[in-house]
Amino acid sequence: MKKIILTVAAVFALSFANAQDLKSKKGENYLPVAGEWAISFQAKPFIDFAGGVLGGHATSPASDSPVAGTFVGKKFTSDKTAYRVIANFGFGSNNYGSAQSNEPSQLSMVSTYDTHKVSSFDLSVGLGKEWRRGTTRLQGYYGADAMIGVSSSKWTVSDTNSPGQMTYTDGMGIKLGLNGFLGAEYFIFPKIAIGAQYNYGLNIKSQGASKTTMTGSPDETGVSRTSFNLGNVSSATMNITLHF
Repeated sequence: MKKIILTVAAVFALSFANAQDLKSKKGENYLPVAGEWAISFQAKPFIDFAGGVLGGHATSPASDSPVAGTFVGKKFTSDKTAYRVIANFGFGSNNYGSAQSNEPSQLSMVSTYDTHKVSSFDLSVGLGKEWRRGTTRLQGYYGADAMIGVSSSKWTVSDTNSPGQMTYTDGMGIKLGLNGFLGAEYFIFPKIAIGAQYNYGLNIKSQGASKTTMTGSPDETGVSRTSFNLGNVSSATMNITLHF
């Protein structure tokens, strides 16, 4: 963590001398203007990579999250306002040779099975609007996003010595949310900014009934459930935003 903080501080220090200059020596604008597009994504993998380079143990920027991530696209309708499109897609499939601590309780009776597999899927999309403040390369912004998402997961345990299998499928989850956000970013180069954002909002999730199947036994169906959350959606995250 200390190396990450020092890396970020060094980047800011290199740019501080020209903090009030809104154009580069080549005449390029630092700040966004009406009609521009922008894309924003999490900066953590790249900060980790930079910290690794300085510390002599760099890792690949992509190794932090190879199959999932959050993407934010923006279209600036003026120098200070933009529409936003948010997408978050993730999936996974893992095989284990023993029971896992986070397995559903329905599978506890077959913890001696020697093959455990879990697969999951999550998709969230949203639309929002952003307003910006500030006249220097340090910009504040705020706004709101409306979100909808779907998710599912499946656990399968098998015994290769004595043919048999048990499967637990969580019901399809549907999420609705209205989230406010507040953030700030600093334009370290023309049209390239690094910043942080904090989210807070209202989220409702409906989870369909689960289903448990086992070789030689009748299927068991769980109950559907609904959850409600008002408050912190995610802690502050660092982002990189590119404008073009």
